[in-house]
Amino acid sequence: MRETIENKVKEGYNLDLGSLIDESFATFKKTFLIAGLGMLLISIVMIIVYMGIFGAIYGFANITETMTSIEMMATEPTFIIGNAIVTMFFSALFAPVTAGFIHLNHLANTNQEIQIGAIFDFYKAPYFKQIFMSYLIIGFTTAVITSLLSILELELLNMLFQIVIALFSVFTIPLIIYGEQNYIEAITKSIQLFIKKPFIIIIALIIAGIGMLLGIFALCIGLIFTISYIYSMYYAIYAQAIGFDDKSAIDEIGLE
Repeated sequence: MRETIENKVKEGYNLDLGSLIDESFATFKKTFLIAGLGMLLISIVMIIVYMGIFGAIYGFANITETMTSIEMMATEPTFIIGNAIVTMFFSALFAPVTAGFIHLNHLANTNQEIQIGAIFDFYKAPYFKQIFMSYLIIGFTTAVITSLLSILELELLNMLFQIVIALFSVFTIPLIIYGEQNYIEAITKSIQLFIKKPFIIIIALIIAGIGMLLGIFALCIGLIFTISYIYSMYYAIYAQAIGFDDKSAIDEIGLE
């Protein structure tokens, strides 16, 4: 598999937009219910965690006064940097969940049993360390640059930089969980692979984003079930660009 990836990095690969849409939607139809329930569960956990941190730092005595204080501090360098650091660690901590949502599509595509527990499979060794470290590095880079841009009040550049980082990271998690890459290899090769076909990937992700947002029309609740379409597109991009071994390491260790 590593040799295949090296060849793709050097020689490039083919992507077909129509096939990406068809393949991503095919796996999405099989996974959206479990993924939606998983998204609901993760959302509840994140709300509880954030509320716990909020309460520990600011307390709940006077919510209105606290929110006003936070709004006033929002432009202060110390607050911007502190918020970026917290976001960096949370991004790294929850990155294995993203891997789980992507992997649901692989289970569906290979006709394996789909269970909600699969979303949390990548908190196991050897994947957790690699995924966590990759997103810690990505998060640190993002935190440093976005903090600086926020302090300089360059919000447009801030937004563009975050979009670029997200695009460069499209292949990172799949390269770790399917391509046997460590976190450094996954980050660098993800960038190299993206720049081979940037326009098709951007258009595919825009289409996925539009499909994801269609859930808003179902009283916003539907968004919980449509947001996973973006992960179906991530999977389809990797599957078409790189592909899989006939018997991958991820099947051998018994992830289900």
